[in-house]
Amino acid sequence: MILKNKLTRENLEITYPEFRKKFVKELQTAFESYRRTQLNKYSYNFKDDNSMEYNFYFQLQWNFNHFGNSNWYIEDL
Repeated sequence: MILKNKLTRENLEITYPEFRKKFVKELQTAFESYRRTQLNKYSYNFKDDNSMEYNFYFQLQWNFNHFGNSNWYIEDL
């Protein structure tokens, strides 16, 4: 997984488990923003939070980059 800093243009190459540990707060912020957006659109489509979380992680790169509030973005998985 390759991450890039928006401000310094620094590249960071880490594995997925390292990413989950290092960016816990950013992932939580992105998921909550994604969750609020999806519930405002069509809440009838999701039976529970597990299906919503599955959809979030299925398109992790786009969701993290667009719903997250981080100086880092995922350049490549």
